[in-house]
Amino acid sequence: MAAIEGFLLLGGGVPVKAGDEVIGAVGVGGAPGGHLDEECANAGLAKIQPKLK
Repeated sequence: MAAIEGFLLLGGGVPVKAGDEVIGAVGVGGAPGGHLDEECANAGLAKIQPKLK
């Protein structure tokens, strides 16, 4: 997909799962690096993970 004109791949997006099922996604942007955006997204999901089981 990276070869598609106008398509941009960046870090910061992570899937939201309930058990093994993907039910959505969350994206974070603005940190000085995609790895930090992803870390922030994962930290937020960790807070609500008990409600997704």
